[in-house]
Amino acid sequence: MAAPEAELDLQLGLGELDITGTDHSFEDVDGHIQANLEDEIVKEALDKGLDLRVYSRQIESQLHEIERASVHDYVQESPHMAALHGKIQSCDGVLERMEEMLGQFQSDLGNISGEIQSLQDQSLSMNIKLKNRKRVQASLGDYVGGMSISESLADTIHNGVIDEMYSDALEQLDKKLAYVAGKEQSASTEEVSAELEVLTAKASARIREFVLGKIYGVRKPMSNLQMQQNTLLKMSEAFRFLAKHNKQVAIELRNEYVDTFSKVHATYFKAYLGRLMKLEHEEIADKDDMMGADDGANRKASTWSFSSKPNLKSRTTVFTIGNRNGVLGELEAPILVPHAVKDAGKDTRHPYERLFRSLQFALLDTSSREFLFSVEFFKIKEAAALKFFREVMGRALILVLKHEEARVATTFDSIGLVLCCRIISEYQKSLVEKNIPCLNEFYTSLLGLFWPRFDVIIKMNRASIEAVNPAALTAVDTRPHYIVRRYAEFSGSLLSLNEGGRFEQVTAALRSLRDEVANFIMRVAAEFPNRREQLIFLINNYDMLLSVVNASTTSKSEEVSEFQAMLRKSIEEYAEECLSAPFGGLMSFVRTTEQKLARAKNVSEIPVDERHVESLTYAFAKEWKPAISAMQGDIMKSFTNFMNGTEILQNALSLMVGIYSRFLAILKAPPFKRSSGWPDLIDLHQLRVEVKKYKSMLG
Repeated sequence: MAAPEAELDLQLGLGELDITGTDHSFEDVDGHIQANLEDEIVKEALDKGLDLRVYSRQIESQLHEIERASVHDYVQESPHMAALHGKIQSCDGVLERMEEMLGQFQSDLGNISGEIQSLQDQSLSMNIKLKNRKRVQASLGDYVGGMSISESLADTIHNGVIDEMYSDALEQLDKKLAYVAGKEQSASTEEVSAELEVLTAKASARIREFVLGKIYGVRKPMSNLQMQQNTLLKMSEAFRFLAKHNKQVAIELRNEYVDTFSKVHATYFKAYLGRLMKLEHEEIADKDDMMGADDGANRKASTWSFSSKPNLKSRTTVFTIGNRNGVLGELEAPILVPHAVKDAGKDTRHPYERLFRSLQFALLDTSSREFLFSVEFFKIKEAAALKFFREVMGRALILVLKHEEARVATTFDSIGLVLCCRIISEYQKSLVEKNIPCLNEFYTSLLGLFWPRFDVIIKMNRASIEAVNPAALTAVDTRPHYIVRRYAEFSGSLLSLNEGGRFEQVTAALRSLRDEVANFIMRVAAEFPNRREQLIFLINNYDMLLSVVNASTTSKSEEVSEFQAMLRKSIEEYAEECLSAPFGGLMSFVRTTEQKLARAKNVSEIPVDERHVESLTYAFAKEWKPAISAMQGDIMKSFTNFMNGTEILQNALSLMVGIYSRFLAILKAPPFKRSSGWPDLIDLHQLRVEVKKYKSMLG
């Protein structure tokens, strides 16, 4: 055993270990021992109960065997290793050659980069030279183009047809003039300026001749103004050229245009007015055609009265609108052509508002065209355009204004005046939408003529009603009065024209007439000897008035509201008047007793006249049915409107039931209440059923 132990010592390699020295520390020995014990191989050996030294020698032996096997493997693989070494050396040679080639390539690329940089520098230099040459070329080209005058341009200016192509040539000439004017004085500019002046003078002369030819052309009979203006509009650039380069000629043409066209328009409208007025109705309203005129008086044969004789088809009336408002739906219809009507053999007559519409539409069309032409052709702004328009159309507008002034001063046709104002209002709105302000002052002047005259006519009509003496009226009865009918038709006509309250003048006129007519109705009613006839007259007139007005317009108005209130008040009073004869005692008893009961502190102290109460119950039980029949006959005979009479009768029946109901309520209250009841009392429910039968028969 000694030899193995010696071998073990050598293998452990303890060397000159000195365990007695003081320099060695054994503080961590326990830790190392514990770490070794946790090793997997040591733990496996300990678990098997092996001796560690024996186990160590086994491991050592195994390692020697493995080493010998590895050496044997290396010896066997040595030929392969030698071959591999040869290949590695061969690869090193290839890589060395590639390195040399890449070096050569790098050198060549360096040379190419230098060449590229050189080319870039050359390109930049050439680009700068090219830009400089282009700048020089552009400057010279503009100069040469601006200074040179082509033969085609000169030929067009001298000999070309004046049309849109001529306008293009003028535009080129204008550009050259502007270009030369912007250059410094030099020999070349002086030479070109002389040639341009010749061309400008020639162009001015030719444009002047052309425009004057078109202007003078409208002086010929049957010439078409609109066609000539359209031709001039195509050459508007030519006039702009003149205004810029030859103001004297431009002013001459402008003045010639104003002088010619103002005369032509004035002549046209003067002739048109003369022929147009021959189409007006021969019979027109005069100062005798007032609302308060007496139909019984001896008036002219063509009176505007409301007689039963039919009017001629061509006539209109003073106070009714009829179909006259149809003109408002024809505002843009073709104008009336008097000679065409005459050539057709027609004898068509028109109310004045239709002639007025035709005249104003012709004026509006002509004025709009003139204003737009002046703006586009003469190139002037709105303020200058309005001034120019007044110069051109001033004569015609003054002519029309004077005609209307003379016509309005003698007219008594208030409905016609309102229709004319409506026409003006619609045309004003049309021009505002088109942004054409040329006729604003003219329309204001027209309205300044019409509304004051309308106010005068209204005052005359009111004065005529106020001057009526009811006692002097002929054939006055309880039926609607003809003066009230005139007012009703007139009021309905104006309300239909003034829907929406567009004219304050009309609203004020209606308010004034309403008050006067209401007063007139009361004055005439006062001529009847008894209140019953007065109420019948009032109700018939109010009802007729409202029927006529409501048939003319669907909009509510002060007139309708006021007269409806008057009608309701009169119907209520008439219903009481009807009941006062058969049931006057009952009505008086109910009212006085209700007052006593309301004032009494102790109702038991109120005296009861039983005989009087019994007589009232007896009389009502006996008379109520005959009284209803009598009232029905009397009402149907007294009122011209069946529906109105029915309403009045129903109102009277309702009042009768109400009075009787109040009478029964009194009899049921102390001190009138009886345990045995009152004799001859009609059951309220029965009374209501019977009255309802009457109402259903009437309704």
